[in-house]
Amino acid sequence: MLKKKQSNGYYHCESSIVIGKKPIGFRDLINEALRRERMGLKSKVKQIKELLLKPETQARIRRELFEGRSVNNSNQGNQVDFGATLT
Repeated sequence: MLKKKQSNGYYHCESSIVIGKKPIGFRDLINEALRRERMGLKSKVKQIKELLLKPETQARIRRELFEGRSVNNSNQGNQVDFGATLT
């Protein structure tokens, strides 16, 4: 209290300590919302990956993509490995 009072009537504050939970700011709210959304999306991506690794799903994808199409064996550059596993 060696310094003069400020124009608002309070003394100069060199530093302050917050005890307990820190006040939630706008940036904290945004970060928390983004974290929750990211966690939900990660969960959905994991479910999709697991679904795509199932042999019956891979067979269905192959059947839908390549049904009625024939691979031109004379053009080696465009050959597709139908036995490949999706990862």
